[in-house]
Amino acid sequence: MGVVGAPHGVRGEVKVHPRTDVADRFRKGSRLLCDGVGELVIASVRGADVPIVRFEGRTTRTDAERIRGRTLRVSRAEARRAAKGAYLWADLLGLRAETPEGRSLGTVSEVIRAGETDVLVVRAEGSRDELLLPAIASVVREVDVAGGRIVVVPQEVLE
Repeated sequence: MGVVGAPHGVRGEVKVHPRTDVADRFRKGSRLLCDGVGELVIASVRGADVPIVRFEGRTTRTDAERIRGRTLRVSRAEARRAAKGAYLWADLLGLRAETPEGRSLGTVSEVIRAGETDVLVVRAEGSRDELLLPAIASVVREVDVAGGRIVVVPQEVLE
């Protein structure tokens, strides 16, 4: 949900580059998982576009440098709560993509943020070719996470 950037000042603060749509994700008391470090708790935050954050127990510039470049995450349960019924990107990865007729197109290997619309990257087994599908209702007709599939109508078929 974010990447720790450069230290800001000498009191342990860092710039955080958000990778989340949840507006209030960076707030005092939030518990975040930091790759290679463990849980961090936000002690203070200021700014919006690139928040300047201080974590509990991190009080020096050296402390800030130690977490620079690391990815910040939330637990899957917290992400689900914030998604309010929407699918998480992680839910879509690995799903079989198929047409409404049941023809296999491949597997969702990646989700890309492309402006306002997410794009599903589908790769056929044994191929390097990728099919890029915008995650919009006219293309993505059904998501069946339990069944391990997503039903899609590629745009060239819609024309």
